[in-house]
Amino acid sequence: MFNRKLILLTVLLLACRASGQVVLSEIMFDALENEFHDEFLELVNLSDVDPVDLSGWQLSDGSGVDEIVAHEAGLILQPGQFAVILDLSYFDNSSTYDDLIPASGLILTIDNNTFGSRGLSNSTPETVSLLNASGEVVSQYTYSLGNPPGFSDEKVDLFGENNAANWRDSKIVHGTPGGPNSVSPLEHDLAVRDDGIVFEPASARMGESVLISAKIFNVGLRTAQSFATRFFDDINGDGEPDAGEMLGEPFQHASGLAVGDSVTFFLEYSNVAAGTHLVFVQIDYPADQDATNNTAGRELLVGAETMSVRISEIMYAPQVGQPEWVEVTNTSGFEVNLKSWALSDSRNELSFVNNDVILQPEGHFVLSQDSSLLDIFDVPNGAFVTLSRWPALNNDFDSLRLFDVLGHVIDEVNYSSSWGGARGISLEKINPAISANDSSNWSSSVAAAGGTPGLQNSIHARSLPSETELVIEPNPFSPDGDGRDDVALITYRLPVTTSRVNVKIYDLRGRHVRFLANNQPSGSENSIIWDGRDDAGRLARMGVSMLYSCKLLTPAPVSS
Repeated sequence: MFNRKLILLTVLLLACRASGQVVLSEIMFDALENEFHDEFLELVNLSDVDPVDLSGWQLSDGSGVDEIVAHEAGLILQPGQFAVILDLSYFDNSSTYDDLIPASGLILTIDNNTFGSRGLSNSTPETVSLLNASGEVVSQYTYSLGNPPGFSDEKVDLFGENNAANWRDSKIVHGTPGGPNSVSPLEHDLAVRDDGIVFEPASARMGESVLISAKIFNVGLRTAQSFATRFFDDINGDGEPDAGEMLGEPFQHASGLAVGDSVTFFLEYSNVAAGTHLVFVQIDYPADQDATNNTAGRELLVGAETMSVRISEIMYAPQVGQPEWVEVTNTSGFEVNLKSWALSDSRNELSFVNNDVILQPEGHFVLSQDSSLLDIFDVPNGAFVTLSRWPALNNDFDSLRLFDVLGHVIDEVNYSSSWGGARGISLEKINPAISANDSSNWSSSVAAAGGTPGLQNSIHARSLPSETELVIEPNPFSPDGDGRDDVALITYRLPVTTSRVNVKIYDLRGRHVRFLANNQPSGSENSIIWDGRDDAGRLARMGVSMLYSCKLLTPAPVSS
């Protein structure tokens, strides 16, 4: 009798122990594809040796009870095995999880089309209970709301408590039905976080050096051996670390990194260009089982030196229906990223550059009201961006300010219509290096199109000659159609910034041959091609006794 009671007690204890090995591990209460059919619950058998027969087991959401039934592979949950329990209606109405459930997972269902009375609620947290064949609750969890649709609640430590601290939103859309949870610790897992990337100083000026540090964490269950850490600057702005963007050489870590420990790597980034830099840190660990936390990025803001980028051309009075625009020129010796730079007028409303814009030294870039600018001017490819909030420019006078990524004023122009510019004609800066508010350094564009957005200004001059210079190359030339020296290039430089010029060709006896330029607007320097033909389109007479001369007239400069 005693032995029979002992055997019965042992059987009961083993049954309780077996029940206690099965726990709730995942709850999909707000499915993405089809809320009526795609909810699921997941169980796991935590035992290393004991299978569990789920016959007669039940699930409850507090308002209804469903019995767990087999789908195709029975009700025996093997040691360490996950089971995903799907709505009975799933199999005829959905296929969302068919390719996600691993072959090792046990697929089960319930004796009802929905969990509980009307499925799992998305508006009220419900307590899900797992009951064994004796009706005892063996696992229970009250799920939290706020998950994005399609992201389940997953248990972190499968052996831990069923409280909110031990459950998190899945990292993966559709969750991990029938397999290890995305939030659970893995055997091998290194991680880097955005807040683990630190800059010293936190913000810098162009050309300075920044010390970048990155902390690498071992969040796995095993010591990490032999991994590498790489630093990148997202130069092409695609939001990804690319091989050609790596800063320096990879940092190798050959010694072990213990569980829960971290190591910090340091990189000095020298001569940093102005603008917004997205710095990435990436871990290369071949044994890593979760690559989603191996890359992190953080923005580094680098300010520009005052006057390193200058306002160089302003279209404040375009033709009706055409856009206003402002050109800027990089006068520094460094690349400048204009992302997050801003333009304002006297109203102090900032208009921001939202894209990565790499401006090379001596390069020009156009900030415009809208893209119709491209229908009017031949703007170089990649030298144009539209600002979302354009600061409407005044036609009489206004104050333009250019701000860098740190909000510092880099250049300021307080222009007036008396400086130059007119309806459909831009206001151009003569010398980019001279003060922006010197009215004598600005005048009307003499370009045929009315402006030179993205190009060197038509009145550009670094310095003016003391007198007019004229060069003809080649001299003599032979317009005989043989492909050699068939045209002459006439280049002139003037001691004024803007003018109107006449260019005439005469023969040796002073007779008129060709009128190449008739009262043509010009900057301080220009070139004109002569093909050897007269005004009637005939080739001028050639011969050793024939000479040609060029007479250049320079009237008073165009009024500014």
